[in-house]
Amino acid sequence: LAVHLAVYAAMRGEKVALIDTDPQRSTAEWWRARGIARPAMAECSVEALPNALNAARQRGFTLVIVDTQPRADRAAYLVAETVDFSLIPCRPGPMDLRALNRTVDIIDLLNAPAGIVLNAVPPPRGDQEVSITRNARESMRRFNLPVAPVAITQRDTLAHPMPDGRAYIELYPDGKPSQEIGQLWRWVAAQLSADHHDRDDELHDRAPAHPPGQPTA
Repeated sequence: LAVHLAVYAAMRGEKVALIDTDPQRSTAEWWRARGIARPAMAECSVEALPNALNAARQRGFTLVIVDTQPRADRAAYLVAETVDFSLIPCRPGPMDLRALNRTVDIIDLLNAPAGIVLNAVPPPRGDQEVSITRNARESMRRFNLPVAPVAITQRDTLAHPMPDGRAYIELYPDGKPSQEIGQLWRWVAAQLSADHHDRDDELHDRAPAHPPGQPTA
């Protein structure tokens, strides 16, 4: 998801950087095999993430996507408290839903902006999600987090890049996988925009009625 969201956003004009914090470095290995500079790539530990994000801002990147290891541990805590929004992918199976509790606990502890996306779900029947996907959505109601309206279907075309390193959505931008990634990107962008406005409102509410050092009327 990190790779495809980064590629999709770059195709839509964002200046995107991927930061791989997963010790396996699978995203970084994909990028090196790709041989294409867009999106940009960096590797770092979670402890170095704040510095990496500051460097990205200084270089004019409009979007940074951080790839993390799929574990709810100290690293997940450090990332969640650093980024603007955490996207939590979850498969629809019962074991995955139970494991989601640990990640949501971290988000709740930090009161951090986040949302959930159902990932690797069975193909829908026509326009209707199958029962395991619907049941997973129902189960997620207990979490006080938004859930993406689009679910990402399990497809080899998304799991594996093309031999030349390009993503499937670059070669087939009108295909169903690209449509799903596009819907997810637009939803994530909306969450980021809403959070940005919320933070602006919070800062406005906290602002003094008069600039420091100026007398009141």
